[in-house]
Amino acid sequence: MRVAIFILLALTVLGRAATAEVKPGQGVRYTVAFAGMEAVADLADLIRQSSALVSKTDDPPPSRAALQRRVDDDVERFESAARSLGYYDAAFDAAIQPASAAGEPMTVTVMVEPGQAYRIALVEFRTADDAPLAVGAELPAKRIGLAAGAQARAADVVSAQTTALRILHERGYPLAEAGKRTVLIDRDAKEMRVTFRFTPGPAARLGSVSVSGAETVDPGFVLRRLPWRFGESADIRKIEDGRRNLASTGVFDTVDVRFGDAVDAEGLIPVQVSVTERAPRSIGAGVSASTSEGLGVNAFWTHRNLFGGAERLDVNGRVSEVETHVTGDLRLPDVILNDQDLVLSSGLVQESTDSYDSQKVSVGGRFERRVNDILTVDYGAVLERSLIDEGDVENRYTLVGLPVGATIDTSDDLLNPTRGGRSRVRFTPYLEYLGSTISFYSMTARHAHYVALDDARDFILAGRAAIGSILGASTNNIPADKRLYSGGSGSVRGYGLQKIGPLDGSGDPTGGRSMVEVGAELRWRIHGDFGIVPFIDGGQVYDTETPDLGQELQWAAGLGFRYYTPIGPIRADIAFPLNPRSSDDRFQVYFSLGQAF
Repeated sequence: MRVAIFILLALTVLGRAATAEVKPGQGVRYTVAFAGMEAVADLADLIRQSSALVSKTDDPPPSRAALQRRVDDDVERFESAARSLGYYDAAFDAAIQPASAAGEPMTVTVMVEPGQAYRIALVEFRTADDAPLAVGAELPAKRIGLAAGAQARAADVVSAQTTALRILHERGYPLAEAGKRTVLIDRDAKEMRVTFRFTPGPAARLGSVSVSGAETVDPGFVLRRLPWRFGESADIRKIEDGRRNLASTGVFDTVDVRFGDAVDAEGLIPVQVSVTERAPRSIGAGVSASTSEGLGVNAFWTHRNLFGGAERLDVNGRVSEVETHVTGDLRLPDVILNDQDLVLSSGLVQESTDSYDSQKVSVGGRFERRVNDILTVDYGAVLERSLIDEGDVENRYTLVGLPVGATIDTSDDLLNPTRGGRSRVRFTPYLEYLGSTISFYSMTARHAHYVALDDARDFILAGRAAIGSILGASTNNIPADKRLYSGGSGSVRGYGLQKIGPLDGSGDPTGGRSMVEVGAELRWRIHGDFGIVPFIDGGQVYDTETPDLGQELQWAAGLGFRYYTPIGPIRADIAFPLNPRSSDDRFQVYFSLGQAF
């Protein structure tokens, strides 16, 4: 017994000693070489991506035997990878060659004979009991992506089955299910035959809708947001559109829209809508600061379901050195048409800038029409009464405007976009025959675009451009608060608020009738939630109706710092004018929530 124990202890000690001989970073070093794949780029890429020999080169095995096991495992992976691309006759031969000299790595050479890629000879769609699949029309081969003559890739076969099932769901077979898939390989002909089997179930039409979870929201509103009528074909896309429509209202935390479990004798399938409501009220506040605009405090209060039909009331307030305002917007959804909101607005605004001091009261209304997922158009009317003090002259204005606009938004986030773009075009005529003090026409167009430079989206290249013009009146006759300005946190950083463009004898900006702005920045998330943003901005304001492109832009460059939070990035920017005038400050600093554009 004692001898056995002694032997066991000795083996344990020896085992530990043997293990200790292989230290981290040591082992059998090797390099990998492939030959024979030069003509088959798709196979070569997949082989390298799946190879443990390649991915673990910096983690050498402890012995030659362990390296051989790694080689053997890789050969199995290579064979599987080759079959997935249709190279069913591919052969792999791997050999370990000893080091050419002491201290040099071994070489693993992988010889590849890919053979001929197999092709699709036949694609069939049948029912579970092997009858031809009859669903009103043939399944489109182009959309399914698997046609005779195509290379026999396994991923394409799997994708084709998923796509075919999706087509059945779109054609009004909501209970369709995928069955057994049969793949036959003809090694003599180098061909593949694929048979997909489905249980289509009965064709169905959309029947009754049940709504659960709507406690303060009127169930009738939920039904109005669903984009189909009773008896229409049970197309899965209508169900998905209904889910999106309900989620976009902002009154629900969760939305689930799905078919029932059975089709009745009349061919109708019920639809079940389950929602969870959000808290209807929100309140919040924010702070911004800059060297040119001073400290600003914002606050808002929102009610998302004022009368039970997702009517939204927003009340906003701001107090700062240059602007104090209180505004209110009441949004009434689905007025006249689905996806068309009526927004009633009012506001009291007081501004105090180097250009002018003003007090303004406004009321208005507009329709916002969501044409599709990215395009929104709006049109309406606004009445403004203002008192503007420009120097020693006070003017009272009454303006009646008919604003028309369009917005295209393909960006992925409101406060921190990483891809896509935003475009906004707006045209507002102010007409004397409607009661305005003066007639003129204001037009602006803006676009911003975002490109991720890496898969992790740690590097985002962002750019923007804007142009504006006012027609129909001279600069002096246009109310000062309607002229075009540039400079400040939201336009050309590095210059004071509205400081770009024409100046009067006291060095104060007068605004203009046309404007151009451009800007670009690299948003680099350097570590965790912290990032830096080098940027450049440029702009100019002109006293003419159209921009004078021969006049030099005012340029500025700077560096921003970002701290990314769940509600958006906190921004701190410092910017320096590159071609300042004698009246311009040497730098500007800005703090706010959200990206600059």
